[in-house]
Amino acid sequence: MGVLPDVAGIDVGLSLLEPTSGVCRTGHSGDSVSHTYIDRLSRLAALGAQHRFAVLAIDGPVLPRGTLHYSARPCEKVFVWGAFQRRCKCGESHIRGTGQALRRAGVDTAHAFEGTVCGGVAHQGYPRVFASHNIVEAFPNAFLGVSLPDAVFTSALARGEKFDWLYDQWLLHNGPEQLRAVVAWERDILWQAVRENQHHDERAALICALTAICAIRVSYVAVGEAAGGYFFLPPWNVWAPWARLALDRNRTDWRLPAPVDVWIDGTRYGPSERLPTT
Repeated sequence: MGVLPDVAGIDVGLSLLEPTSGVCRTGHSGDSVSHTYIDRLSRLAALGAQHRFAVLAIDGPVLPRGTLHYSARPCEKVFVWGAFQRRCKCGESHIRGTGQALRRAGVDTAHAFEGTVCGGVAHQGYPRVFASHNIVEAFPNAFLGVSLPDAVFTSALARGEKFDWLYDQWLLHNGPEQLRAVVAWERDILWQAVRENQHHDERAALICALTAICAIRVSYVAVGEAAGGYFFLPPWNVWAPWARLALDRNRTDWRLPAPVDVWIDGTRYGPSERLPTT
C-alpha cells in the first residue's frame, strides 16, 4: 500500500474550562490520541504542530469556507427520522443553545486548522465543502450505529452516554476488524487504541480519525449537499440492511429543506438514482 499519509480527527468539545476536545493522529508520522482544551494551540500541541494532514475529520458542522448560517441542514434531517431516530439520531445544529454552539465550534475548528490540511484530491474522490481543503465532517454516533445489526436495538439502551453504548456494541460485533479489512490501514497502534481506549472524548476522536481514513481511501458514504455540508460515514458494504433502507427512504423525504446526494466510494447518487444493493 506504500507509505501511509497522515490524517487526523478532532472531536470539537464545547468547554474552555475542561479538556473536552479529543484529538487523534495516525499515519506514517506516528499514532496518538489524547484530549485537550478547545483552543487551537492546545490542539496543535496534542496533534503535533509540525504535521500536515492529508485529511482532517471534525465531529462538528463543516460549512463552506467563510460561512456561518443557522439554516436547517439537510444532512442532519436525514438522520433524525425513521429508524435513525431512536438508534443514532443527529442533534440538529440550527436549534438555539447547544445545537448552535456545536455549529459554531465545528465551523471555527475548520477555519482554525485549514492551514494544516492539504488539498488536491485526485479525481475528486469525495465531495469537498470547505474550499480546496480536505476537511470532512464526522458523525460518530451514526458511524457506529449504521454498522450494527437490527437485533442490537431491540432492547432499551444501556445507562449512560449513547455514544459509549454504541461504541461498546460496535466492539462486540467486531466493527473494527470489519472496517480494517476494507480500508487496509495497517497501523497496529491505532487499532489497539480503538479496541482498548475507554475515554469518551478520545473514543470520539478515534472515530473521527477512522472517518478521515475512509475518505482518503475513497471507501465511504457521504450524505448531504453543498450549502449545508455532508456527513461522512463508513463504507457501504459494512452498513446493516436496516440502515441502508432507512437512508434510502429519508434521502427523498418531502420534508427535506433541500435535495440531498449520497456519495459512495467516489460516485454520486442523486435523489432519483438508485443506491447500490450490494
